[in-house]
Amino acid sequence: MTESVSAALQAVFEKERAAARASPARDADAVRGQVVRMYARLEQEQVTVIAATKLAIECERGCNYCCHQRVEVRPYEAFVLADHIRGHMTAEQQKDLVLKLAANRARIAPLAPLQHTQAGIPCALLVDGACSVYAARPAACRKYYSLSVNTCRAAFIHPTDPLIGPLEDDDLRLAGNAVALGYAHGVEESGRDAHRYELHAALLEALENPKAAKRYRAGKKAFV
Repeated sequence: MTESVSAALQAVFEKERAAARASPARDADAVRGQVVRMYARLEQEQVTVIAATKLAIECERGCNYCCHQRVEVRPYEAFVLADHIRGHMTAEQQKDLVLKLAANRARIAPLAPLQHTQAGIPCALLVDGACSVYAARPAACRKYYSLSVNTCRAAFIHPTDPLIGPLEDDDLRLAGNAVALGYAHGVEESGRDAHRYELHAALLEALENPKAAKRYRAGKKAFV
């Protein structure tokens, strides 16, 4: 990891890294299973920190300021999302989602990452104020826990202003990173694509182009 972390978290990072490097997934079900289990370990690390430090987390359903930020995903996360969507949404819902993803992709394409973050574009997966794929959400979303809804609201309303007030707990963030980044490093070292891609573009291709998953498992760049 690039930040100063405890020996325990460094050990978590190295364990995730070694396991992902040693067991490259050979089929779609194996990819999905490995990622889902990684998500469970990520959650457990953060739950442990929350319990040990008695953090007062202010995230709750309907509070979606963070769902207007730029989110980047690894290819294996996009494939898990695509599988979840195919298994839990009707054909009509999937059609509507593809249109929303395409519209957001077109809107985001000319923007630099910082411009995208400051544009306040709602995630295409946000439905009735809540994440429609919460169970399959990527690590970037899973790792984020806010300590102040007021800080989130202020950042949403005034995205170019300096951030004022509490937002994330460092120990909690590092716990999530130990798992997610360790896994990503191991995936990359096993010869698979672990680059970060903008969510809408990656998910749209994962849904519409079956060759993307095959490219990933073959050790090629997953998304064009």
